Amino acid sequence: MSDYIAPPPPLVYTAFRLGFRVISHLFFREIQTTGAHLVPTSDPCIFIVGPHANQFIDGVTLLSRNPRHSYVLMASVSYNRPLIGHVGKILSAIPVTRPQDIVHKGTGHITYDPNDPFHIKGENTQFTQELGPRDFIIFGRNYKGHVAHVISDTLIEITHAIPNTTKNTYDSFKIAPHVDQTPVYNEVHAYLNRHECITVFPEGGSHDRPEMLPLKAGFAVMALGAMAENPELIPKLKIVPVGLNYFHPDRFRSRAVVSFGNPISVDPHLVEQFKQGGKEKRDAITQLLDESDEAFKTVTTNAPDYDTLLVIQAARRLYNTKKLSLQQVVELNRHFVAGWVRFKEDPRLVALTRKVKLYNDTLSFLGIRDHQVDKLNITPVRASLLLMRRLLKLIVLAGLGTPS
Repeated sequence: MSDYIAPPPPLVYTAFRLGFRVISHLFFREIQTTGAHLVPTSDPCIFIVGPHANQFIDGVTLLSRNPRHSYVLMASVSYNRPLIGHVGKILSAIPVTRPQDIVHKGTGHITYDPNDPFHIKGENTQFTQELGPRDFIIFGRNYKGHVAHVISDTLIEITHAIPNTTKNTYDSFKIAPHVDQTPVYNEVHAYLNRHECITVFPEGGSHDRPEMLPLKAGFAVMALGAMAENPELIPKLKIVPVGLNYFHPDRFRSRAVVSFGNPISVDPHLVEQFKQGGKEKRDAITQLLDESDEAFKTVTTNAPDYDTLLVIQAARRLYNTKKLSLQQVVELNRHFVAGWVRFKEDPRLVALTRKVKLYNDTLSFLGIRDHQVDKLNITPVRASLLLMRRLLKLIVLAGLGTPS
């Protein structure tokens, strides 16, 4: 552990942190934190957080639970918005321009021929004015060409052949300009050199899918680049995976678990590879991404699709109907996901999955939740009294609400 003692969070950050904790308690019925003791108390850290379900809620939930003062990397489009942008500026968030935020339509239309895989031809195009080396040209069913050279207004050379395409004329195309992130990396390195912390959502954007999206390489480049510039960071800098596990994230007053994982220490050999550049640099980044992806599996529940997630959650509840803590629920979900992935072709699991889906469909048809099944075994007298009590409550509340 480093001898450096991180300064206490400034008063403004502390005030916002308390405010975020109040907001998170209003939005969620229950929030629990696991693994916070694993977070280094003074070493510089890069927190990688996922899955990224909601820009606002994710940030509020994490900042209210993170034991370390951290500076968040924030998309420039959000940084420039009236409310969330002002909060980001006050908390010294680091704005990042993402290529997908500045995609724009190109002039004319293009043709790509797989028989000439390293060139894209245009008609009525203005490649020399609209494109530059390292830009991306996007066409068809999300095909992407990485520009190597702009030869003329109607011809460009790309770095890699585009797979799974046929010769075709595309009516239009889009341009994703290359963004030089050097100023962002320099600012991140400055924070890390001062033994401070950075928070990154490495999926690159928010989504509502039940599994993690592929990790972007940005945080790996930041970590390796910082250690390449300052060798003193090599034994100190840690990458900390953080899982945001929401139960029914689309509902108000749901539940959540924020899970901090074991910090990842970067192998010095990867830093040496990174310094060499070229293929060695790419291999070092890829290896660190793979290690981080594996670390995420210990703090998140990754189902292959939403239907499978519903089956796994229902099977877990049917397997153990006792009152469990949120940590135990998350852990059981992870074990069930791992088992499903491993044995999904087993006939017994296929039959079980079919039965659980039928159970879920029956609940949906009856308009009840799984946790309400145990409460259905009541006598007609109790059911009548419960109905009368609730009708009376509804009448009273309706009367109180009538003036408004």
